Amino acid sequence: MCNHELNETETVTYKGKYELRGNKQLIVRMPEESDAQELIDYMKAVDCETRYLAREPGEFNFSLEQEEDFIRSLTDDKNSQMLVGEVDGQIVANCSVGIVMNNRRYLHRAALGISVMKAYWGMGIGRVLMEECKDWCKSNEVEQLELEVVTENERAIAMYKNLGFEIHGTKKHALKYSDGTYADEYFMILPLD
Repeated sequence: MCNHELNETETVTYKGKYELRGNKQLIVRMPEESDAQELIDYMKAVDCETRYLAREPGEFNFSLEQEEDFIRSLTDDKNSQMLVGEVDGQIVANCSVGIVMNNRRYLHRAALGISVMKAYWGMGIGRVLMEECKDWCKSNEVEQLELEVVTENERAIAMYKNLGFEIHGTKKHALKYSDGTYADEYFMILPLD
Protein backbone atom coordinates (compact mmCIF):
# COMPACT_ATOMS: atom_id res chain seq x y z
CA MET A 1 0.00 0.00 0.00
CA CYS A 2 1.08 3.52 -0.63
CA ASN A 3 1.70 6.25 1.90
CA HIS A 4 -0.56 9.28 1.96
CA GLU A 5 1.39 12.26 0.73
CA LEU A 6 -0.09 15.72 0.32
CA ASN A 7 0.43 17.62 -2.89
CA GLU A 8 0.40 21.42 -2.97
CA THR A 9 -3.33 21.74 -3.74
CA GLU A 10 -4.62 19.11 -1.33
CA THR A 11 -5.83 19.62 2.20
CA VAL A 12 -6.71 16.85 4.58
CA THR A 13 -9.39 17.31 7.20
CA TYR A 14 -7.94 15.81 10.35
CA LYS A 15 -10.26 14.76 13.12
CA GLY A 16 -7.53 13.91 15.59
CA LYS A 17 -4.31 12.20 16.56
CA TYR A 18 -4.37 9.45 19.17
CA GLU A 19 -1.73 7.47 21.01
CA LEU A 20 -2.27 3.73 20.64
CA ARG A 21 -1.12 0.69 22.51
CA GLY A 22 2.32 -0.31 21.31
CA ASN A 23 3.68 3.26 21.04
CA LYS A 24 1.94 3.90 17.71
CA GLN A 25 0.08 7.03 16.69
CA LEU A 26 -3.30 6.90 14.95
CA ILE A 27 -4.37 9.74 12.70
CA VAL A 28 -8.11 9.89 12.09
CA ARG A 29 -9.15 11.91 9.07
CA MET A 30 -11.60 12.17 6.25
CA PRO A 31 -10.52 10.44 3.03
CA GLU A 32 -9.23 12.43 0.08
CA GLU A 33 -9.44 11.57 -3.61
CA SER A 34 -5.74 10.73 -3.58
CA ASP A 35 -6.59 7.90 -1.13
CA ALA A 36 -8.71 6.09 -3.73
CA GLN A 37 -6.24 3.39 -4.77
CA GLU A 38 -5.08 2.79 -1.22
CA LEU A 39 -8.70 2.45 -0.07
CA ILE A 40 -9.39 -0.05 -2.86
CA ASP A 41 -6.33 -2.07 -1.80
CA TYR A 42 -7.38 -1.78 1.84
CA MET A 43 -10.90 -3.06 1.20
CA LYS A 44 -9.61 -5.99 -0.85
CA ALA A 45 -7.16 -6.88 1.93
CA VAL A 46 -9.62 -6.73 4.86
CA ASP A 47 -12.17 -8.76 2.92
CA CYS A 48 -9.63 -11.61 2.93
CA GLU A 49 -8.84 -11.30 6.66
CA THR A 50 -12.20 -12.06 8.24
CA ARG A 51 -15.56 -13.66 7.54
CA TYR A 52 -17.33 -10.95 9.54
CA LEU A 53 -17.63 -8.34 6.77
CA ALA A 54 -20.43 -8.00 4.21
CA ARG A 55 -18.45 -9.18 1.17
CA GLU A 56 -16.69 -12.31 0.02
CA PRO A 57 -13.03 -11.83 -0.97
CA GLY A 58 -12.86 -10.40 -4.47
CA GLU A 59 -16.33 -8.85 -4.45
CA PHE A 60 -15.14 -5.29 -3.91
CA ASN A 61 -14.75 -4.17 -7.50
CA PHE A 62 -14.79 -0.36 -7.57
CA SER A 63 -12.59 1.10 -10.26
CA LEU A 64 -10.22 3.91 -9.36
CA GLU A 65 -12.62 6.40 -10.95
CA GLN A 66 -15.60 5.00 -9.04
CA GLU A 67 -13.72 5.21 -5.74
CA GLU A 68 -12.65 8.79 -6.48
CA ASP A 69 -16.27 9.68 -7.30
CA PHE A 70 -17.42 8.03 -4.07
CA ILE A 71 -14.89 10.00 -2.00
CA ARG A 72 -15.92 13.24 -3.75
CA SER A 73 -19.57 12.52 -2.98
CA LEU A 74 -18.76 12.23 0.73
CA THR A 75 -17.51 15.80 0.82
CA ASP A 76 -20.95 17.23 0.07
CA ASP A 77 -23.01 14.70 2.04
CA LYS A 78 -24.20 16.29 5.28
CA ASN A 79 -26.01 13.10 6.34
CA SER A 80 -22.98 10.86 6.58
CA GLN A 81 -19.31 10.81 7.42
CA MET A 82 -16.50 8.44 6.48
CA LEU A 83 -13.23 8.35 8.36
CA VAL A 84 -9.97 6.54 7.79
CA GLY A 85 -7.48 5.53 10.44
CA GLU A 86 -3.84 5.88 9.47
CA VAL A 87 -0.78 4.46 11.23
CA ASP A 88 2.74 5.16 9.93
CA GLY A 89 1.29 6.73 6.77
CA GLN A 90 -0.83 3.68 5.90
CA ILE A 91 -4.63 3.38 6.02
CA VAL A 92 -5.35 0.55 8.48
CA ALA A 93 -9.02 1.18 9.29
CA ASN A 94 -12.13 2.88 8.08
CA CYS A 95 -15.48 3.72 9.59
CA SER A 96 -18.60 5.29 8.20
CA VAL A 97 -21.75 6.56 9.85
CA GLY A 98 -24.85 7.98 8.26
CA ILE A 99 -28.51 8.72 8.64
CA VAL A 100 -30.52 5.52 8.00
CA MET A 101 -32.91 7.21 5.57
CA ASN A 102 -33.52 10.84 4.61
CA ASN A 103 -37.23 10.66 5.38
CA ARG A 104 -38.17 12.81 8.38
CA ARG A 105 -39.26 9.79 10.42
CA TYR A 106 -35.77 8.27 10.20
CA LEU A 107 -33.57 11.32 10.75
CA HIS A 108 -33.06 10.43 14.43
CA ARG A 109 -31.32 7.15 13.49
CA ALA A 110 -27.84 6.50 12.07
CA ALA A 111 -26.10 3.27 11.04
CA LEU A 112 -22.42 2.51 11.45
CA GLY A 113 -19.93 0.26 9.65
CA ILE A 114 -16.30 -0.31 10.61
CA SER A 115 -13.30 -2.41 9.63
CA VAL A 116 -9.72 -2.64 10.90
CA MET A 117 -6.84 -4.56 9.33
CA LYS A 118 -6.14 -7.71 11.33
CA ALA A 119 -2.53 -6.73 12.09
CA TYR A 120 -3.92 -3.72 13.99
CA TRP A 121 -6.61 -5.47 16.05
CA GLY A 122 -6.37 -4.95 19.80
CA MET A 123 -4.67 -1.54 19.60
CA GLY A 124 -7.77 0.54 20.35
CA ILE A 125 -8.32 1.78 16.78
CA GLY A 126 -11.89 0.52 16.56
CA ARG A 127 -12.83 2.24 19.80
CA VAL A 128 -11.36 5.58 18.65
CA LEU A 129 -13.24 5.44 15.35
CA MET A 130 -16.47 4.46 17.11
CA GLU A 131 -16.11 7.43 19.49
CA GLU A 132 -15.58 9.76 16.52
CA CYS A 133 -18.77 8.39 14.94
CA LYS A 134 -20.67 8.87 18.20
CA ASP A 135 -19.47 12.50 18.28
CA TRP A 136 -20.69 13.00 14.70
CA CYS A 137 -24.08 11.59 15.69
CA LYS A 138 -24.40 13.87 18.68
CA SER A 139 -23.47 16.97 16.65
CA ASN A 140 -26.08 15.97 14.05
CA GLU A 141 -28.86 15.40 16.58
CA VAL A 142 -28.93 11.65 16.01
CA GLU A 143 -30.67 9.93 18.90
CA GLN A 144 -29.94 6.29 18.07
CA LEU A 145 -26.85 4.65 16.58
CA GLU A 146 -27.29 1.20 15.04
CA LEU A 147 -25.12 -1.57 13.69
CA GLU A 148 -25.23 -5.21 12.69
CA VAL A 149 -22.58 -7.69 13.74
CA VAL A 150 -22.04 -11.40 13.12
CA THR A 151 -23.04 -13.25 16.29
CA GLU A 152 -19.71 -15.12 16.35
CA ASN A 153 -17.66 -11.89 16.27
CA GLU A 154 -17.08 -11.90 20.03
CA ARG A 155 -14.30 -9.27 20.02
CA ALA A 156 -16.43 -6.70 18.22
CA ILE A 157 -19.53 -7.50 20.29
CA ALA A 158 -17.55 -7.01 23.51
CA MET A 159 -16.31 -3.61 22.29
CA TYR A 160 -19.80 -2.53 21.21
CA LYS A 161 -21.30 -3.56 24.54
CA ASN A 162 -18.51 -1.72 26.36
CA LEU A 163 -19.48 1.40 24.40
CA GLY A 164 -23.10 1.01 25.51
CA PHE A 165 -24.67 -0.84 22.57
CA GLU A 166 -27.33 -3.41 23.40
CA ILE A 167 -28.55 -6.37 21.35
CA HIS A 168 -32.10 -5.83 20.11
CA GLY A 169 -32.60 -8.88 17.94
CA THR A 170 -31.02 -11.56 15.80
CA LYS A 171 -31.24 -11.94 12.04
CA LYS A 172 -31.15 -15.65 11.29
CA HIS A 173 -28.98 -16.59 8.29
CA ALA A 174 -28.18 -12.93 7.64
CA LEU A 175 -25.08 -13.91 5.64
CA LYS A 176 -24.56 -16.87 3.33
CA TYR A 177 -20.94 -17.69 2.63
CA SER A 178 -19.59 -19.08 -0.63
CA ASP A 179 -19.08 -22.47 1.07
CA GLY A 180 -22.84 -22.70 1.71
CA THR A 181 -22.69 -22.01 5.47
CA TYR A 182 -24.59 -19.19 7.16
CA ALA A 183 -23.95 -16.58 9.83
CA ASP A 184 -26.52 -14.91 12.04
CA GLU A 185 -26.24 -11.23 12.92
CA TYR A 186 -27.18 -9.26 16.00
CA PHE A 187 -28.92 -5.91 15.55
CA MET A 188 -27.41 -3.57 18.14
CA ILE A 189 -28.54 -0.11 19.23
CA LEU A 190 -26.85 2.66 21.21
CA PRO A 191 -29.23 5.35 22.55
CA LEU A 192 -27.52 8.76 22.37
CA ASP A 193 -29.88 10.98 24.35
